[in-house]
Amino acid sequence: MEAKDALDRATEAIDAISTWAGKIAAWLIVPMFAVLVYEVFVRKFFRPTIWANDIATMCYGAHFFLAAAYTLQLQKHIRTDFFSKDWPLHVQVKLDIAQYLLFFLPGMVMFTYMSWQFADESWDLKEALMTTWRPPAYWYKTVIPVSSVLLLLQGLAEVLKCFKTLRTGVDYRHHTAPSELV
Repeated sequence: MEAKDALDRATEAIDAISTWAGKIAAWLIVPMFAVLVYEVFVRKFFRPTIWANDIATMCYGAHFFLAAAYTLQLQKHIRTDFFSKDWPLHVQVKLDIAQYLLFFLPGMVMFTYMSWQFADESWDLKEALMTTWRPPAYWYKTVIPVSSVLLLLQGLAEVLKCFKTLRTGVDYRHHTAPSELV
């Protein structure tokens, strides 16, 4: 009984981290929007900036990556369940487990490892983006491995939920949309 409680606490903690990261990342749309509106205004009446496009790109890229684990928790990533959605629950869950264990988790482990190397090299070089403004790239590139760790953790939580569903017969995978994002 205690191991089950520990697994429940682990999945709840991972879900909370993914939710927190997703809700924080949602706010990156505000500075992206503000910068783009500012750029449109100054381009029309004055001179264009050299930094607005870079800031907007970095905000949106970080938004996209950091919200990935939250999106997985909500079961909103592209799924191959158009055939299996009407199958019995235990078959759906076994298929999910197989897909997570055979494809998703090994791919995410490899992606996490490679992205840490990618970000580490960028930090070593104090790399700058290849744009006119040349802002530091290493902060931005660090978002990739951080996001992949979050996504890997959420994938593990989803596997644990699938095993719990097999054990109890109750579907623990997320099915309802949140009432609000922030």
